[in-house]
Amino acid sequence: MFSDNMIIDGTYQIVQEIGSGGMGIIYLAYHLRLEKYVVLKKIKNTYADISMLRNEVDILKSLHHPYLPQVYDFLEYNGDLYTVIDYIDGYDFNYYIANGYVFSEGQLIKWLRQLCEVLWYLHSQPTKILHTDIKPGNIIITTNGDVCLIDFGISLYSTDIIKGLSINYSSPEQYGNVQCIKTGTGEYFPLDERTDIYSLGASFYHIMTGVQPNVTNYELPKIGDYRLGYSEAFINIIAKSLECDPNRRYRNTKEMLAAIDNIKKQDARYKKYLLVQVLSSVTAAIMIVSGVFMIINGYRGGVQEKYTQAYNSFITMANRGDNEGAKNAGTALINSAEYDDYLTNEVKAQILHKIGDCYFADEDYYNAAYFYESAVGQQPTDIYYRDYAFALVANGEADRAREVLEQIKAAYPGSVAIILTEARLCYNSRQYEQAIGLVDSVWGSVSADSDNFYTAGILKGDSYSALHNGQAAAQAYEAAIGCRETAAALRKLGNAYLDSAEATNSQAYNQKACGCFKKLCTDYSATADDVFNYAQSVLLAESIAEYSDCERILNESLEGGRDCRLSLMLALIADAAGDPQTETYLRQAYEDYGSLSDAEKNSVSNDILKDVKTLYKSYCGQDW
Repeated sequence: MFSDNMIIDGTYQIVQEIGSGGMGIIYLAYHLRLEKYVVLKKIKNTYADISMLRNEVDILKSLHHPYLPQVYDFLEYNGDLYTVIDYIDGYDFNYYIANGYVFSEGQLIKWLRQLCEVLWYLHSQPTKILHTDIKPGNIIITTNGDVCLIDFGISLYSTDIIKGLSINYSSPEQYGNVQCIKTGTGEYFPLDERTDIYSLGASFYHIMTGVQPNVTNYELPKIGDYRLGYSEAFINIIAKSLECDPNRRYRNTKEMLAAIDNIKKQDARYKKYLLVQVLSSVTAAIMIVSGVFMIINGYRGGVQEKYTQAYNSFITMANRGDNEGAKNAGTALINSAEYDDYLTNEVKAQILHKIGDCYFADEDYYNAAYFYESAVGQQPTDIYYRDYAFALVANGEADRAREVLEQIKAAYPGSVAIILTEARLCYNSRQYEQAIGLVDSVWGSVSADSDNFYTAGILKGDSYSALHNGQAAAQAYEAAIGCRETAAALRKLGNAYLDSAEATNSQAYNQKACGCFKKLCTDYSATADDVFNYAQSVLLAESIAEYSDCERILNESLEGGRDCRLSLMLALIADAAGDPQTETYLRQAYEDYGSLSDAEKNSVSNDILKDVKTLYKSYCGQDW
């Protein structure tokens, strides 16, 4: 067993044991590199459990959807096996059922639609994936109000045999197959997406009625027999999904999604009203036909407008450096069945590549490689292949990257992407001079407004930064930004200016760094590091004209959550500006510092802390 605060595999710090499930003990842990909470699931030491765990990991690590958890790792520690999965903050349906919650129809429809979307995604994989264990305990409502479908321990590929069931929510055919296996008698029924549809309906039956279903209890009232206060159309959707005969259920979740989207037209009261209108007169009939034509065209136009807005929003978030928002928006966009008519292979490839860029900027190279590879699968280009290779190299998969390099050479002979990929391999092998030489060999032949020119500038700047040549790095980053300004490039340039200022003791470089980080804070989705570096460069440059803006930006950032580094910088900026609130800021910085753990305190700059402590004694009349 793990104890609290243990660090596993040099990466995961155990917070506490949070429970146990069918798969084994479950721990909450903190991913030290990604700086986020994750869940470590220990597997029981039996072959069946290990097989089930590997099945869950193999399925989830290749899936990327906003309503699924992300798997990060599969590790062995002291003879035990663990999966590392996203920590999903929220409550499952069992919690809401146990506490007697009653949800509005609109809220339930939203969640049902999201679950249909994620199931359509699973069922549409090249090798179809069936969850086969949908139940209230595996449906979490996250803190942002969306669903997350968890626990793929008994999920099936379309070629698998049955691995298990949850009897209260399994379909009749799934239950029958298990009995067939147990007894060795009976007829085996091949499972398909309709078994997940049944389990989805059974889960909603439970949360809507408060009564637990059971596939063996044929006397259970039908959902339509309850007086629930929901529309007839919504009740009928759940009822159809619960048909014992699979042929009477929805054929797939896309068909179920269509029923949800047209729920008003399925309501008997609406149909009755429409019939009265049709029979009232010939004129009314003509008007209705005309109206339907307009509605159809209006719907199509509405979907196109909705798609355009969603796509533009995704691009805006990505361009602003809002990587998390862009990842979610892009994934939702590309997985939406509603936009199928607009998502050509070319558009899908562009979206997937952009999502990959977001993961790469966050240094999540595993997921970056996945999305770049997916872009290649939709529409191969030398740029998509190049970035796929870059992500593989950064993720420590140099051999696979070399295989991709050979593919680029075969498909795009003479492409600059070949040289840049070779340079990236050199960079990751710490052969920085060779990387610079390769970039320089094509520098003059690359168009100054091309994607390859931007990538070459970034790679050259990174190589010079690794050699601690801030001035040369800054020149390379400046060239890249001249081609395309991005948050990542501005961040790199600002840091190169700070390095140059330290090396040359030049205030001019501090001023330039100040300009980069201010632009990040005002025009892009800035990180806490960006805000800190902006404040630091303002102090170093003694930019009196920047004090007011810097103080405002620090305050706005602290409204989003306390960060001791920013509290310390706010106190220093306020003092430099002669702000009468300096004492208040100092006391808040003292409180924020006191709330840190010992490890967190050790990460605070001694020079900054020393300056703030001196100010604290001066303003507050006591030692820190």
